[in-house]
Amino acid sequence: MKNYSFTFNPRKKGIRQILGDLEADIMELIWKKGDLTVRDVYENLRHDREIAYTTVMTVMSRLAEKSLLEKIKSGSAYIYRPMVSESEFTQSTVKKVMKSLLEDFAVPSMNQFIDFFEEDPGKMDELAKLIEKKRKDKDV
Repeated sequence: MKNYSFTFNPRKKGIRQILGDLEADIMELIWKKGDLTVRDVYENLRHDREIAYTTVMTVMSRLAEKSLLEKIKSGSAYIYRPMVSESEFTQSTVKKVMKSLLEDFAVPSMNQFIDFFEEDPGKMDELAKLIEKKRKDKDV
């Protein structure tokens, strides 16, 4: 996945922490339904929000510029398809956020990370298993 820049907003939930609300709605729709035109996306979204066709077109073009969507000419229209899966997007974004936090605030980040997992012993065990697996994979 090509590098894309984003702002992290911890006050929002899910991918809306990374993408704007309309961007998130469009990506979620395309991840769910597959290849779509601007018209398809507009028709799906206009029932839940007041939105202009040109706004959807602009946002989808920007998502293509960010390498999240691929724009493919088909007759007189363009079809947009995701360039990454939702899982790949999430993994890549979490990696970027964690890398940034650990580069700038390593010790406080690790302390908060451990504190978070302490609240749920099952998650702490899962973390310990992941660490052990990484150690074993590294030794192979």
